[in-house]
Amino acid sequence: MLLTRRTAGVTAFGLLAGLALAVLYFRLNPAHYPFPRCPVHWLTGLHCPGCGTQRALHALLHGHVVQAIGFNLLAALAAPVVVFGLLEEVRGRLTSTPRRLTFLYRPWLGWGTVGLVLLFTVLRNLPGPLGAWLAP
Repeated sequence: MLLTRRTAGVTAFGLLAGLALAVLYFRLNPAHYPFPRCPVHWLTGLHCPGCGTQRALHALLHGHVVQAIGFNLLAALAAPVVVFGLLEEVRGRLTSTPRRLTFLYRPWLGWGTVGLVLLFTVLRNLPGPLGAWLAP
């Protein structure tokens, strides 16, 4: 089925916005530029599941996987799933495949992600070697 003009425009805009964001994170090191700080850590002193994600994405874009894992293990593991999901979304728009048939719309993936994020948040804030290893 052919793309409608609106679908093609939305897909092109999404791809360009993602590319622009990737270029931004590739060029600017979050450790040296004034990117927003985590409000949860600033207010409570606890590490939220997103703490260190900006630095982890920067490291992944430069091919430093071990460094990215040190900044945020969850973000380093989730990045390939997100990229795969974006590619699935583009493929679905190009072929008019219903979203419910794609990988990212499986209920087990959603619930598993929620459980994993909650577990990761608790573990990275525990005292001891595990919490220190998972903290950014």
